[in-house]
Amino acid sequence: MGKSIFATRGACAFNKAFLRKVFLSGAFVAAFLPGLASAFPTYTVGKITNVTFGGNAIFIMTNGGLPDNCIGTPYGWLMIPVSDNTMKSFVMGLWLRGDVTQVSMTVYTSGRDSSGYCQIGQIDPVE
Repeated sequence: MGKSIFATRGACAFNKAFLRKVFLSGAFVAAFLPGLASAFPTYTVGKITNVTFGGNAIFIMTNGGLPDNCIGTPYGWLMIPVSDNTMKSFVMGLWLRGDVTQVSMTVYTSGRDSSGYCQIGQIDPVE
């Protein structure tokens, strides 16, 4: 039988160097993966970048872009329904603590309503 390619010193050194590069590349990508943001048909993943208040409503913007069902919402604002005190309290708490831009979350949307603003149905913090 012939010699294994791993039996030679040069091949072993090459494989170690190659594996080290692959590992470091994977670690680099994984380090930045949680910070990625992206939008999908009915939800977006990212961090809240802006909060504003109007009447009884709270509006947010995210760095994940608009979900497809929210295209055309004024200025990119996503509206937490006036009746949803739990979501409003959650966002308000993050805003008051100064943590609103630190927490990644998935924001599920139901599309635009008669107000023209895209309505948020659920906010799910990513841990």
